[in-house]
Amino acid sequence: MRNTSDPQPRLWSLNFILLVLITLSAFTVRQMAMSSFPLFVTWAGGSRALAGTLTLLLTGASLVIRLFSGPLTDRFGRRAMMLAGAVLYALAMLLIALWPVMGMIAAMQLVFGAGMALLTTASSAAVVDVTPPSRLGEGLGFFTLGNSVAMAIGPGLGIALIGEGGNYRLIYFCAAGLLVLTALLSANVRYQMPLREKSAGFRWRDVLETSTIPAAVLQLLVTFSFSSVVTYITSYAQEVGISGIGSFFTIYALGMILVRLVIGRLIDRRSEKLAAMVSLAVMAAAFLGIVLARSREPLLAAAFVLGLGQGAVMPALQKAAMKRVPPQRRGAGNSTYHIFGDVGTGFGAAAWGLLLEGAGFSAIYLGAAGLCVGGILLAALILDRKSS
Repeated sequence: MRNTSDPQPRLWSLNFILLVLITLSAFTVRQMAMSSFPLFVTWAGGSRALAGTLTLLLTGASLVIRLFSGPLTDRFGRRAMMLAGAVLYALAMLLIALWPVMGMIAAMQLVFGAGMALLTTASSAAVVDVTPPSRLGEGLGFFTLGNSVAMAIGPGLGIALIGEGGNYRLIYFCAAGLLVLTALLSANVRYQMPLREKSAGFRWRDVLETSTIPAAVLQLLVTFSFSSVVTYITSYAQEVGISGIGSFFTIYALGMILVRLVIGRLIDRRSEKLAAMVSLAVMAAAFLGIVLARSREPLLAAAFVLGLGQGAVMPALQKAAMKRVPPQRRGAGNSTYHIFGDVGTGFGAAAWGLLLEGAGFSAIYLGAAGLCVGGILLAALILDRKSS
């Protein structure tokens, strides 16, 4: 047992700070762009249905590139892949701003998805490299905090940039500028990388890191259940007669931010298995709260509870995924973990839509709660008990 009086290894190194800023910047751009994307497509001459199809292009490109981003990150280095991802991401934003026509928007969704996949896979591997193992849960909690803050500020920032005049191109020019800054930050992440594996060439077995699969399966359940909120919460509120829920995701993000300030240390001191099980129970309670809500205040309370649960489960599962991965395979480990999350997000929305047609909105959120309960049982069976 570690002597609790011993000084803890340093967490907030320059590299760690840069990586937190990189994830904050990248996800702020994503939230800025995606929150107004259906309106932007309509402004550019398309339809809301087309906006949904274009979003699927982005998701598909991200999923395909994830298959290769891990081995590429392990072979060519975290910094090189972060730079490549940031440049592709910035190029997509800039070209959309310069030529906002349907053909260009569609093509750039593919580039957008590829850049985001490379950037997030490489930065996630890098943060595990530079975080002391005894503080990995805490480090991942702060690292993923950037995503939560972006969710809170990104949509509002995008709306402010659009303004009353509908200046949608300004969002994409500002996004491109922010991503140039992201590339500069990425160029300054410097440390001794783990030794790379020698390889005669690409091998399919390099794509997946099997040690991450138990946690990745649970991540799939989490993102699958949460896709019900992202896709249908506004329609559900209208169905039950609740108005004024524009702050739902801000309240949700606030819950995520608050819990991530403390959850990492608890994960490191206890275990990620216990943290994941408790967090899934909190998420299940939040989904039941959504089902029972018949006015604005209970629905926003459920949003806050959902933020607490999801904000805690994500660093717990990411630590569970990465703690057994050899250093030279952390790129593949992170890509495997994120692939499962992308699959849950992509297929979840479609599956909940089918359930909605047959059983109604309440069945969606009861189903999401049921998935979380199933996740608790699965976590008890497949996650390691020990924290490290």
